[in-house]
Amino acid sequence: MHHLNKPASGIARLAALVLAAAMPAVPLNALAQHAHGNLTAIAELEAKSGSAVEGKLTFHEMPGKGVHIEGRVSGLTPGKHGFHIHTNGNCDSPDGMSAGGHFAPTGGRHGAPTDKERHPGDLGNIVANAEGVADVDVMAHGLTITLMGKNSIGERSIVIHAKEDDFSDPAGNSGARVACGYIDLVELHMRM
Repeated sequence: MHHLNKPASGIARLAALVLAAAMPAVPLNALAQHAHGNLTAIAELEAKSGSAVEGKLTFHEMPGKGVHIEGRVSGLTPGKHGFHIHTNGNCDSPDGMSAGGHFAPTGGRHGAPTDKERHPGDLGNIVANAEGVADVDVMAHGLTITLMGKNSIGERSIVIHAKEDDFSDPAGNSGARVACGYIDLVELHMRM
């Protein structure tokens, strides 16, 4: 048992240092492309445009299916609210405009999640109850968005609007941005 407490040899220590130094240099998306796993991201919602909206959303990539978005949002007015992924991963401005426009890497028209032609970031509406709370459970079926890659939603933003998205072009006429959250990649579950 004495050998378990023996210090590592110089070669073993050097190998460990080289491995540790090399790991940050491997891009996360390169790992994801070679792994058969799921990605997870979170967005902590910040109030915008003078609202009191807050919440947390979790994004789970479901290989071959899309992205499942779940969470709870409070401080909303009762009713429907436009729910979109926006291009920029920036929620710094008081009105949420720093998030940019709807995520539309290939252009196209704004539309409902069930429309053939729509922006990938068009997620429809969430519905707040009489207390202003919306339980979010959205499966973005058939979308090409993933948490990494060309159509990545990772490091973008999710925005909740003051009014219902009426699905009109160009942006759904859903009013002010009342909440914004940076979509932060947090986990890569790999099965090699």
